[in-house]
Amino acid sequence: MADPVETKTPWGLLAALILLAAVAALAVTRREPPDPRPADAPAAEFSGTRAHGVLRELLGDGRPHPTGSEANARVRDRIVARLRGLGYSPEIQRGFACSAWATTCAQVENVVARLEGTQRGGAVLLMAHYDSVPAGPGAGDDMAGVASVLEVARALKSSAPPRNTVIFLLEDGEEAGLLGAQLFADSPAAAEVRTVVNLEARGTSGPSMMFETIGDDALAVSLYGSGAPYPITSSVFSTIYELMPNNTDLTVFKTRGVSGLNFAFVGEPGHYHTSLDTLENVSVSSLQHHGDNALAAVRSLAASDDLARPPAGDKVFFDILGLTVVSWPKGWTLAIAILALLLVLAAVVLAFRRGLTGGGIGFGVLAFLGTIVLAGIAGYGMSTIASGASSVPWVANPVPLLAAFWLMPLAVVGFVSASLGDRAGSLGLWAGVWLGWSLLGLVLVLAGLPGISYLFVVPALVAGAAGLVSRGPAAFLLPVLVAGILWFPILVPLYGGLGSGGLLPIALLMAILLAALAPFFAAAPGRLAKGVAAAAAVLAVALLGVAAASRPFSEDSPQPVTLQLYQDADSGQARWILRSPPPVSKAILGAASFAQQPERPFPWSPEWARAMIAPAPALPVSGPELTVLEDTPANGKRRLRLRLTSPRGAPNGILYIPEAARLESLRIDGHPVAGEGGKLEPAPGWYRVSYLTLPPQGVELEMVLAEAAPQDWYVTDSSYGLPPSGEALAKARGPEAAPMQDGDTVLVSRKVRI
Repeated sequence: MADPVETKTPWGLLAALILLAAVAALAVTRREPPDPRPADAPAAEFSGTRAHGVLRELLGDGRPHPTGSEANARVRDRIVARLRGLGYSPEIQRGFACSAWATTCAQVENVVARLEGTQRGGAVLLMAHYDSVPAGPGAGDDMAGVASVLEVARALKSSAPPRNTVIFLLEDGEEAGLLGAQLFADSPAAAEVRTVVNLEARGTSGPSMMFETIGDDALAVSLYGSGAPYPITSSVFSTIYELMPNNTDLTVFKTRGVSGLNFAFVGEPGHYHTSLDTLENVSVSSLQHHGDNALAAVRSLAASDDLARPPAGDKVFFDILGLTVVSWPKGWTLAIAILALLLVLAAVVLAFRRGLTGGGIGFGVLAFLGTIVLAGIAGYGMSTIASGASSVPWVANPVPLLAAFWLMPLAVVGFVSASLGDRAGSLGLWAGVWLGWSLLGLVLVLAGLPGISYLFVVPALVAGAAGLVSRGPAAFLLPVLVAGILWFPILVPLYGGLGSGGLLPIALLMAILLAALAPFFAAAPGRLAKGVAAAAAVLAVALLGVAAASRPFSEDSPQPVTLQLYQDADSGQARWILRSPPPVSKAILGAASFAQQPERPFPWSPEWARAMIAPAPALPVSGPELTVLEDTPANGKRRLRLRLTSPRGAPNGILYIPEAARLESLRIDGHPVAGEGGKLEPAPGWYRVSYLTLPPQGVELEMVLAEAAPQDWYVTDSSYGLPPSGEALAKARGPEAAPMQDGDTVLVSRKVRI
């Protein structure tokens, strides 16, 4: 391999920049979901237009429908009616369920239907949850998934019976802690399930990405990749998601010995868990892509004769611009990474015969490492400068912010290459870059992250092979383009998935990717190389200034501002609690006498928990009651039987038990929660037990405490919405703010000596 040009020329750098920009544009374009099929599409196909009509029907008046609410019961009844209209015989699975660590429990109601298979080789489970958060109607999260499941059920019913049974699960209580999925997974009905397909959303638009797998995914990934008309997926997503604290209903099945695929769209994250998660904001194209993915995956799995005994092992996988899915067994990745390193080393040895020196390699490696370090420093500094735009999870207009974080690494690459290019030469920079890439790929494999390593290993393979067979610019350009095809589909949705926490990783990853352009900067005339770098730097700074000066919120991407009226039933005192990321508007702060500094909102709050506090008018309501029905000492322990009620009829009851009580076991209305097959871990200082569907007669709790001494407990109840006295405060939020998650609530507490 020789230098790409014998003399300095601008064409190599300009061509590389133009082609890489074209690849980026193509990656963005190919991340758009497909156009929806019309309502008169063939019966065996998924129609986004039909699914959107189902979504409109299911949402009814568009009110939030959290678990246990009357609105949720109406949504459930509409689902049942729709399934019956399709010729199914749905059943309602009712039962008590708790979250994995038993902090939240409720009575939930799942809807289950079956499409019987011709064989008995196991079943495919297709599921989505129909409950919403209290703050919004949940049109995207997850009624879009429910509508997609129902349209898939219709399409499958119109075809010949599948080989394997398909179970449709529309479950309740996901937002409360995966409760409906837990209820089903613990039931006998789950015994025949061999693989699970779950539909989720964190937004209202964007492509439906297969972002997570569980169990031995070799069969499921292969069948999905071969059957989906427009697959968008990567084992990078699955690996990152596994490292995050997030959960979906698929999480419940991780330890059940089954495989699974998880799909979600994440566009417009500002709508997530707010009042903007509405029918009007849900993209019909996203619905189409969601359904195409679900139908292809379920149809392929239901037709497979390997479902009963699927092959063991996982795969490394990724799509190529939504056209096809490439995959291989994870166990092969170490050998592939070693091969990539050997090919690059062989190309470097060959380059020695054509003028490369040891000093050139050394400066090339230094340039590669320096690029990453300087990009990290610059990215950190940019995050600090743009703190107004980067301190919130997602800003209303992220384009200037993201463009700045994409351009800054280009400036760093240009300046480093111009500084060290004369000493390293284009060959030395090439060697430094691809030795770095191949070593990073190998390190990721050895670190147990093969699902990410392909990003480095595949381009390094191409670079090594090209370096051995080509002496022209192709050896420099081809691996750059391959890297772009693989990397841009990951970089484009990274901000949508991680929010402001993804900005620094974006800067670092862009620096690694664009470092592959270093040989072209070295081969270009110095004025051009420095000019490109300077232009990128100036534009990045300008865009950063625009981002810092821009309002982080808008009516379409509102600031989360949640209000709560908290009343101490013992003292009768009440106060407003305001939760919001900065900046908090003067209008809402002026609508009540909020303290200058955040305070601990509740007696059970940890020291680090702070919120804005203001006096509030007391409500004429009674506090919750915790009645001791039985208190029996036994071998230095206490056996308690208690009844928790809400005289004001609040739907949610919460009990805070001091950690010093050393809770050993707990039952709620006879159901074991902790100590008998369940787990209950204390938060800082307290055990928290929440019951979200509190009936008028209350619930009975049986528990064993290892500590016999009396303690002060707190019993609370909460209800959704604010009283009339909060109307002015809620109005002061303005159009660019909205409640999120649990929404505005009234919380009443009482201290109880137990």
